[in-house]
Amino acid sequence: MQGADLRIVQLAPGPFEGQLTHAQIGTLGLSAGDFEPDIRARGVMNPNLVTIGMMVGSNGEVKQWDYDIVPGDVVVFPGGVEQEGRFTGRSRYVTLTLSEEDLALHSAGEGAISEPDFWTRIYRFRASPLVREFIRWEIANKVAQLRRGLVPETPAAIAYLRRSLVEAFIVSVLDQQATENEDRQRSGSRLVRAVEDYIEGLDRLDPIHISELCLALNVSRRTLHRAFRETLGLGPVEYLRLARLAQVRRRLTSARSGTVNVSQAALEAGFSDLGRFAAYYRRLYGEVPSQTQKFQRWGG
Repeated sequence: MQGADLRIVQLAPGPFEGQLTHAQIGTLGLSAGDFEPDIRARGVMNPNLVTIGMMVGSNGEVKQWDYDIVPGDVVVFPGGVEQEGRFTGRSRYVTLTLSEEDLALHSAGEGAISEPDFWTRIYRFRASPLVREFIRWEIANKVAQLRRGLVPETPAAIAYLRRSLVEAFIVSVLDQQATENEDRQRSGSRLVRAVEDYIEGLDRLDPIHISELCLALNVSRRTLHRAFRETLGLGPVEYLRLARLAQVRRRLTSARSGTVNVSQAALEAGFSDLGRFAAYYRRLYGEVPSQTQKFQRWGG
């Protein structure tokens, strides 16, 4: 892991094999890798910044300190704190490195975790099985995107990718930290209108992330989700996906749609899986993106 000062002792015979990927996305450092055979690792992940990690796959047993770790668990390694772990079999992991202040901003409106001091202590979070499985898929998909070189070009789209990565970890934390103390200060319809007004006020095609909305409107994710369910009958994530599909469609039906690259337009709208984008688009509009462009060029 980039920036880590770890002492590794191999515990099982055989060649040490694996791969490692590093990426820097603004102030966010990402490391993703896999390795075998069994090892003991001890040392500091980062002397100054927080590292949040997830074992996305393992065919053996994993321990961090006294915690048993299963794929999908989120572990918080505070800056400068020594970690110790034992890994058996083949292990696949992803870590993010950023400051306490950045994590607090990403967690705005979510109680204790929105305070920088929260991220100065060791934690292990275990979300529900369905959430763990979804988050593992989400993170693996983002890492695969980076490894294929499918990186958005605009600063806002890159910032969205950064938010998406951090959000995947935050969702796992919140699933364990879920509370019944929900914020009911705003009516659902008024909050939905506030979201729509915020998006329209940005005057940009780049994607908007849930964490950005929570920070801008000072609401929790649970409050936002309830408001959209009560008002529109769907969740905010689904609504934002529909809004992003509408953004792409507007680009494809613009006066110069022939100059628009469909794949790049989809990536910049936050669709990292182009196959899923095409399926969403066809299900919603009854045609594939190329048909939209073709119809527009013919003056339909």
